[in-house]
Amino acid sequence: MIGAVIIDDDPECVEDLIYLIKKHKYPLEVLATANSGAEGLAVILKHKPQLIFLDVVMPGMTGFEMLELLPQLDFHLIITTSMDKYAVQAIRFSALDFLLKPVKVAELTNAIERLKENEKQNTDRAQVNLLAQTMREPARPLKKIALVIKEGVQLVELENVIYFKSDGNYTTVFLTGGEEILVSKPIGNFEETVHGTSFYRVHNSYLINLDHVSKFIRSDGGYLILDDNTNVPVSRSKKDELLKLLSGI
Repeated sequence: MIGAVIIDDDPECVEDLIYLIKKHKYPLEVLATANSGAEGLAVILKHKPQLIFLDVVMPGMTGFEMLELLPQLDFHLIITTSMDKYAVQAIRFSALDFLLKPVKVAELTNAIERLKENEKQNTDRAQVNLLAQTMREPARPLKKIALVIKEGVQLVELENVIYFKSDGNYTTVFLTGGEEILVSKPIGNFEETVHGTSFYRVHNSYLINLDHVSKFIRSDGGYLILDDNTNVPVSRSKKDELLKLLSGI
């Protein structure tokens, strides 16, 4: 059984989440709840939960400010939010888990399954700091992405990512300088995360950074040559839109 704490300034949201946990018999025990950052800090230090459901936007002390006061983040964090699309994208960039309010059963189930798969991996403070920074400066373009790796979390400058390559439920991230990082996420997750940036899905297996395209070759059905000399195939259905994007760079 996983000991959990729910921190949200909306009591109704707290009750709704407790109801879902009990009704669907998730392997969670709600140890305590809190309706403010100050209360949340106290219950975390008292109960030492393995999991925290946290609304980061609260009056007085925000969720971020509360987390900064903790000596260590020795728990798994799931953010509960009703925030706008930009904020959701910022959460995805930080690779933190989240649930949109009102919480749906299927999404809660998926979050619990992810937690069980990565039970030994606690929240990394770098992820929280990245999210806090992007939330505080909403007009600033998102520049870094957090990659959850076996050893922890690696923060990467988005401009240094040349392309993402799919390998089933895994994705390899290819960086300038020749570094490759294997991440246990399907490429579709990254496509959603970097939506609206310089990345484009040219093929089922490839999500490329348009800023790192060197050439487009029309022969052999059409393919790209990237800055690291990688040849990337282009799906026929993507070719016209890709050429428009490249002409606008």
